[in-house]
Amino acid sequence: MSRRMPPLNWIKAFEASARHLSFTGAARDLNLTSTAVSHQVRQLEGHLGQPLFDRLASALRLTELGAAYLPGVTRALDDLEATTARLFGQGGMTSVTLRATISFASLWLAPRLPRFQARFPGIDILLFSTVWAAMETSQSSDLEVRFGDGGWPGFAADQLWHDESVIICHRDVARRGSPRQRLEELAAHGLIHVVGHENHWGEAFRALDLPPPTPRRSLRVDNSLAAANLAAAGAGAAIVLRRFARRAAELLPLRLPLDLALPVQQSHFLLTPQERGPARPEALLLRQWLLEEARTGA
Repeated sequence: MSRRMPPLNWIKAFEASARHLSFTGAARDLNLTSTAVSHQVRQLEGHLGQPLFDRLASALRLTELGAAYLPGVTRALDDLEATTARLFGQGGMTSVTLRATISFASLWLAPRLPRFQARFPGIDILLFSTVWAAMETSQSSDLEVRFGDGGWPGFAADQLWHDESVIICHRDVARRGSPRQRLEELAAHGLIHVVGHENHWGEAFRALDLPPPTPRRSLRVDNSLAAANLAAAGAGAAIVLRRFARRAAELLPLRLPLDLALPVQQSHFLLTPQERGPARPEALLLRQWLLEEARTGA
């Protein structure tokens, strides 16, 4: 079967021009002149029969069709580069820098990384942890994991997974009684608040038609990993994402005392910097693997 695909160099000229919104920026990436890049884009537009850019006085702007075409083109080029790297190797040990929130790195990523190492023994992972999910992103990292709404300028964002929050407590706490009674016992024992999600406890009490909690004691922490460890130490009950709770309960004396799920608006996203040009092959391999793990693993 013959393929009616435009030449790959035309596709690459379009992707680089769309990323920079400039033929000059694309030319630097492709080691061509801006005139050559512009000509290749014109040839692609002629092949497709539709304009992909509006040519402005000092910049480019994607047309609606160009903006719709770009994500598929980017994915295809990334997949091609990652497949080439996977099948034909990297020519020696290489490294990828990944920044992730400390809770994500400890409670979701850590148990999975050995599988990546076994599959790609020639790639070293440099894992740097951050505490605040809203900390400023870094263009020095190959990839980043952030918790938010997916809007980070200068980065392509792929949603890894979306989760709900659940209550965790020490195994010996709130084991009997109705859900209302167990929740009241948790408040009497003590509540742990994760900064940025303090409203979760109020939502939990409202869900069971209880007045706002007046705990005997409360703690505030800045990450779910600390909240889980404090709960395991008997300092109180905490509310964390279900995936984090499940892993923490495997490692620590914790349990989920209630069948109660609390909605969360934000999600974990995998960020790829766009301003440095195409990602390195080894970074694309890690990106592809993380997305696969997020799709297949709970």
